[in-house]
Amino acid sequence: MEMDPGFKIRELFHVFVLRQLAGRLSARPYAVKGGICLRFFHRSPRLSEDMDVDVDRAVPVNTLQKNVDAILGSDVLAASLHALGIQTIHFTRPKQTETTQRWKTDLIRTGGERLSTKLEFSRRGLSLDITKGSPSPDVLREAFLAPFAVAYYAAPMMVHQKILALASPSRTAARDLFDLHHLLFTLQTPLEAMRETVGATLLEEATEKIGRFEFQDFQDQVLPYLPEDLRNLYGSASAFLALREAVETRLMGLLT
Repeated sequence: MEMDPGFKIRELFHVFVLRQLAGRLSARPYAVKGGICLRFFHRSPRLSEDMDVDVDRAVPVNTLQKNVDAILGSDVLAASLHALGIQTIHFTRPKQTETTQRWKTDLIRTGGERLSTKLEFSRRGLSLDITKGSPSPDVLREAFLAPFAVAYYAAPMMVHQKILALASPSRTAARDLFDLHHLLFTLQTPLEAMRETVGATLLEEATEKIGRFEFQDFQDQVLPYLPEDLRNLYGSASAFLALREAVETRLMGLLT
């Protein structure tokens, strides 16, 4: 199904930025994570408005800032986005610390409409379970780009991170449930190792969080980011409950 034009432009912006970023960080440890990792490298249908990257603590704040500023201000990026109707790229750096560096970007279309997105880089702990590969052929085709190498988290680490996110008392995001369902049932990512790497306590807390999600949460937080065919597929309470139960059952199976 045809993607919403605003989401399409954001997605192309992310892949254009990532292409330059991968070249600039090729000698330093990093990994794309979150929704962009799932969509670009793990075939997720869920659209993502922002891009998140883990970087090694050895990457200086000033070095990363200069590189990202250079990418966002480059003629190459401006020309690529101009072809999509973006007249101006406006960005700010609201947070630049040793732990987190964040850029807020407005892509300003002809007529003045603003498409907002964020780039966030974290130094909270880069995992060793990193692989390298090119974004999916579908993404590259839309961007008219040749394959290029990017460091990203493999599916087992994405499962690990999603379980930790679900177990976190400070986070309640229904997209974590949808993403975990995609990893477990679409990609068939093995779950058994999580008993050791995550632990029973966090598995129990994640399972309890999943059980508290309601269809309204799913409607508000997930359905708007799915293509039309999947909005129709998951657009009923019964479909949501089946998805929730499937993930609950898989996690509970590790606790017995």
